[in-house]
Amino acid sequence: MMIKCLSYEEQLQNQHLAYELLKRKLRTSYVSQLIKTITLPEIRDIHRAIHQGESPRSGLLPAIDAIPQVRESLLYISLFASLYRSASQVDIRTEMDVPAIIFAWDFLCETFPNHSRERRPYGKVRPANFSEAWVIAQSLKSDLAALHYCESCHGDYIIIYNSKFPPTCQICAMDNLRKRDNARRVR
Repeated sequence: MMIKCLSYEEQLQNQHLAYELLKRKLRTSYVSQLIKTITLPEIRDIHRAIHQGESPRSGLLPAIDAIPQVRESLLYISLFASLYRSASQVDIRTEMDVPAIIFAWDFLCETFPNHSRERRPYGKVRPANFSEAWVIAQSLKSDLAALHYCESCHGDYIIIYNSKFPPTCQICAMDNLRKRDNARRVR
C-alpha cells in the first residue's frame, strides 16, 4: 500500500471513502484520481471484493456533452445538479463536494428506483450511473456546464456547453412544444 505520512484515522477515512464510491460503482480511474494513497490495483481489488468478483468497468469515460441524448434527460440532469448544489457546503463551481455528490445520487436513486443502469441502453433518466453523476459534478467545476435559474418556471436548469441542445430552460422549452402541439391539434 502507498499510504505514507497518514495517521491511522486518515487511512481509514480514505478506505471508507473508496468503499463508498466503489459501492456505487464509480469508475476506478476517478477513485484513483481522488484518493492518491491507494494504488489503482488495490482500488480494483476493493471493487471486486464489494461486487462479488465482478471486475471494474473498462473503456471510455463518459463525456458531459454525450450524456444527454434526448431533451427529457436534461430535466433529470438538472435535477441532479440542483440537488448537488443544494447539498454542497462549498462552491461547486470551484471544487467538488464528494459527500454532496453521494447524497444527490442516493436521493435521485431513491426518487427514481428503477433508473440506474450500468450498461447501455440507457433510458431518458440521466445520470444513468454514478460515474455520469461524477462527470456532471466535474463539469460544473470545470466550466463545461453551468446551473442557471429560470425566471419563467422558477426552476434550476443545466446548460452543457458544446451540447446539441440550446442553452435554455428545458422545462419551458418542452412546455412550449406541448402548447404548440396542442394548438395544432385544435385547428
